[in-house]
Amino acid sequence: MKDSLQVVKEFIDPGIKGGVATVFGSLNKIKLSNFDTPTEYIEHLLELEGIHKGFLQVYIEAVPAYCGKNIPSSSAFKLGKSCGLLEGIVRARQIPLEFISPKKWQAPLAGLKGLTGNPRKKALKDHACRLFPHLKPTLRTADALLMAHFHSNIN
Repeated sequence: MKDSLQVVKEFIDPGIKGGVATVFGSLNKIKLSNFDTPTEYIEHLLELEGIHKGFLQVYIEAVPAYCGKNIPSSSAFKLGKSCGLLEGIVRARQIPLEFISPKKWQAPLAGLKGLTGNPRKKALKDHACRLFPHLKPTLRTADALLMAHFHSNIN
């Protein structure tokens, strides 16, 4: 019963190969997940909502309007579509939702300047592995986990 009274915060990297970090009260209790279909995420959210109704908050990484000249427009479209779909699912359930800018949550992390694409993703994963080695973050879950870490340090 005690767990159901704790605020559960869900941090989502909305990319096609994104992941989710679910924080149960504090950074001491985190579950990392991958969802390959919207249906899988809806089932997960409904389960969380059933246990933690009224104590659930969702944070989605804000996707940029312009992804840069090195990212194809088809990739940017898929990212925007995924983000919009996740936002719609969360808003339809009337769960509190906030967006976190990548520039904001990545600002405190060293060694990212000048990196793009896969080298940047690998550097982010390395940060997540250093901070949370017991969770074994992957390329898919590292961003969501680092967003959770950032959020816990500003609140």
